Amino acid sequence: MPPKKLKESLIFLVNIGVVRHGTQNNSDLLDKAKFILKHVIQKKIFLRPQDEVGVILMGSDSSTSDSVTGLDNVKELCSMQVGNWDLIESIDKLQTTDQSSSWMEAIYAAVEYIKHECVDKSERKIMLLSDFNEDEDIVSQFQADDIAKTLSSEEILLIAVGKRPLDNIHEDFYTASEALLQNVLAEINGQYRTFKHAMSEVRFYRQPSTKPMPWRCEMELGDFRIPIIGISKMPKESGLPKMQLIAKTTAADMSEEQVPIKNVAQWTDKNRTVHTEEDIIRGFLYGGKTISVSEDCKKTMNPETEKCYKIHGFTARENVPMEYWLSDGTYVIVPAHELVSPPFYSLVQAMVEKNVVAIVEKIFRKNSEANMVALFPSVDDPNEPWCLVEIGLPFERDYRAIAQRPLKFLMKQLSEEQSDAVDDLLASLELPEGADENSFVDGDRYLPGCMPDPGAQHMWDMLSARALHPDQPLPPIAEDVKDLLEQPESVREECKPAADRIKDLFNLEKKIPLKSRRRRKLGEDDATLNQDDTHADDVAQSSKEQETDTRKDNNGVSGDKASLPDDVCDFDFEEIADI
Repeated sequence: MPPKKLKESLIFLVNIGVVRHGTQNNSDLLDKAKFILKHVIQKKIFLRPQDEVGVILMGSDSSTSDSVTGLDNVKELCSMQVGNWDLIESIDKLQTTDQSSSWMEAIYAAVEYIKHECVDKSERKIMLLSDFNEDEDIVSQFQADDIAKTLSSEEILLIAVGKRPLDNIHEDFYTASEALLQNVLAEINGQYRTFKHAMSEVRFYRQPSTKPMPWRCEMELGDFRIPIIGISKMPKESGLPKMQLIAKTTAADMSEEQVPIKNVAQWTDKNRTVHTEEDIIRGFLYGGKTISVSEDCKKTMNPETEKCYKIHGFTARENVPMEYWLSDGTYVIVPAHELVSPPFYSLVQAMVEKNVVAIVEKIFRKNSEANMVALFPSVDDPNEPWCLVEIGLPFERDYRAIAQRPLKFLMKQLSEEQSDAVDDLLASLELPEGADENSFVDGDRYLPGCMPDPGAQHMWDMLSARALHPDQPLPPIAEDVKDLLEQPESVREECKPAADRIKDLFNLEKKIPLKSRRRRKLGEDDATLNQDDTHADDVAQSSKEQETDTRKDNNGVSGDKASLPDDVCDFDFEEIADI
């Protein structure tokens, strides 16, 4: 098992004053810095609540109280603490000042602050946010070697955030402060970001990077056994927090408090008698009889299996289409050590030459259920070593739930021109492989784990808004969250001609759903039937009136019973009431 990851101690060095005498403070730069600080702390609250943060202000008012930094214009906003909403509110209230200070002296102050505040073992980082435009005479008082040595002695990683992208600017056009910063970062392997890049990085909540835990087993192929390691290709994302019920309690001598509600399980029978957990016996009810199952019975009922990874056979690659791929994640299988690399890679090369995949029975741990997986050889990716990619397969009883309707009959009805148009549309919807840092369409951006979940992101935003502004209505969905669901502009432009061609070649007719058609048909039939019945009733009523008039003319009285037709029943129904 890999060692437990240490908590992180992050110190923000924020410039709220001016870096040159006689210049005006930059409120826009401070707003960007506050945006970065607030989102980083929010991510700490949600995803890494054990991490600690601290804030040191450069250019602070000298009238404030003394601090551990030992400098007048460099003060700490707070002591080291876990992320909380009160700290975010304090950061939101920061204002610019006319005081001046340099990031060089602030680095030494931050190191003293870390020595005083960071007692436990942790990963120590300093995030420096400034425009790096100090006077040359001030910069010349400091040496890059001394600053780098001070940071390295305390094992501190420096992350600098500035206005200009220094990678795209020649060294001759650096300011004296930027040149000193680049030398310090080069000696300690530090990082540099622009405000624009840093704001885009911290805006979305992503799963913190963790070291994958390898799964070790022996791959069985007949009498051969090859030790292997399985590594998850895509780590599981952290789930959203669970809702917790909270009640308000008040007392005569106490103020109002919010207390979490604890759910207590109770078991009742048909007579609503409450039973304790000790009286409960687990079991099944079949055929009106209760079959109790104890813990010992459960162990006997569950089949005992051993951890294994057994190859049952090989099949052609086309026999395992994508519709059979069932697993949520993907494992990459590699040899456990160099001694078993030759037979493993010989197997991979043979599978590539024969164009086959392996069908494997996998039992992840002892006494767990068996699963069937397919191993696909992967040798074409230049950024990854040769390996076997494991993808889960369904059992026959499960395939019906995912089976797709065959499209061969519909494809035969298409003309060659229509089929080519569909192929062109699918090809135009593919994402580009090349990556461009200045373009929205970045091929790496759509790799697994790189695109944030819009639903989860919106939930985090709503929780943050409710925590910071409990009395205000929730804001609408942010535009940058909506943009995650939008089609890239280059892809939209490329697929437009293919889509127009589809519209010309295919006639779209609006069809009424089958249920609606049946309802409409039944309604028309009922209306026709009612009209026929009404017409028949009118004809019958007219005939009866004519008969009555005729009888009156013949007998002088109403003669409904006097001259009944032969086919009319003469049973007197009124006699039934007398029985």
